[in-house]
Amino acid sequence: MKVFSMKRRPMTGLLCICMLTACGVDSAEPVNNEAARTPAQKIAKMQDSGGLPELERTDTVKGIDADKNGIRDDIDAYIQKTYPSEEQQKAVSQYARSLQASLSVDKADKIAVKAITNEKARAISCIFEKIPNGKSPNGDRVVKEILSMTTNTRQRLFEYIALDKALDGAVISLPSGHVCDE
Repeated sequence: MKVFSMKRRPMTGLLCICMLTACGVDSAEPVNNEAARTPAQKIAKMQDSGGLPELERTDTVKGIDADKNGIRDDIDAYIQKTYPSEEQQKAVSQYARSLQASLSVDKADKIAVKAITNEKARAISCIFEKIPNGKSPNGDRVVKEILSMTTNTRQRLFEYIALDKALDGAVISLPSGHVCDE
């Protein structure tokens, strides 16, 4: 009799777990249940609501820059929408432009690599000047956000990593004086 009751307890436990699991998510409503959404559905919802920019994912490093201002159009639109102040837009645009140019620089040309890195350092300093810490968003978050948007494809990320490798052993100084282009 004890053998029978010992076998019965695990089966009863498994049955209870299966029933509870089945009751947890209504498969007829995956769109209304946030936990049941796929990552693609969550991203689409955030893009539709404007909480996440819809980024261009062409198979090129440069991407689409119809107005030829040195910034991908999707990032340009995001900057215009996200930063209400004109001076903040200019600072973030300066960084986005330098970051975009850094992806295309000849990694074997040490002088060009150092020059574009100095431009990025100036642009980052400009962001910290125009978007000081203590404000929302802070400069650090802005830099990370634009970097992640710019390197949003495998090819772009690999170009950024190649630039980082080309800088191995280089000494970069913090810029002084006037750091903003405009």
